[in-house]
Amino acid sequence: MASMDLDFSFDRAWDRLETWLAAHSPADHTALRPPATVTEIAGVEEQLGFALHPQLRKLLERRNGVAEPEQGGGPVAGVFPAGGILPLGHRLLSTAEIPSAHEILVDVHEDLVVPYLADDEDDDLAGHLHRCVPFALPNDGGVAFVDHQPGPTYGYVFEMGIGSGDLDGTLWGPSLAAFAGAVTDALETGTPFLSYWPTIFAHSSGRTCIDWEIRS
Repeated sequence: MASMDLDFSFDRAWDRLETWLAAHSPADHTALRPPATVTEIAGVEEQLGFALHPQLRKLLERRNGVAEPEQGGGPVAGVFPAGGILPLGHRLLSTAEIPSAHEILVDVHEDLVVPYLADDEDDDLAGHLHRCVPFALPNDGGVAFVDHQPGPTYGYVFEMGIGSGDLDGTLWGPSLAAFAGAVTDALETGTPFLSYWPTIFAHSSGRTCIDWEIRS
């Protein structure tokens, strides 16, 4: 797909998601930070050592992560969880956070994967974690990332529960645009994204934000 088509596909999907947030979950929408600058994005690519996938670049050009959680109560004492808009409560990472989150994947790849990697497993997801770029994190040791390994899964979105020992990962979408569209479909219809059901958490202040429940 041409770069212009990729840009349009992502922008259209992201516009839908933000439109829903602004209308139905304003605290989450407000938590989204302004766009990253060209310099900030270039800094990420310099630290990674390779170019960002066009749709991940577009995401950063739209939103440079989310604001830090407010103080004032919530599921975790003292924390209002606005901004965890993605399944499992994943919060978008900023350009300042992506390189350090990527280092975690590099360390897992080098310490836990490479020593035990068979020759025929080089193309497995775990076999190229160092070529995957995180874009969101939850609070439980998981990570959502975009595959940057050249090949058939380039641009795919995966989630991996590294904290629980998961190195297989779960496919969340063939692109960030498709993933954002599927999340918005779930929010608009109240139906699940995979096994994650969107619900609303009501804060004591009267504000609300998205919560995601795992149901079998």
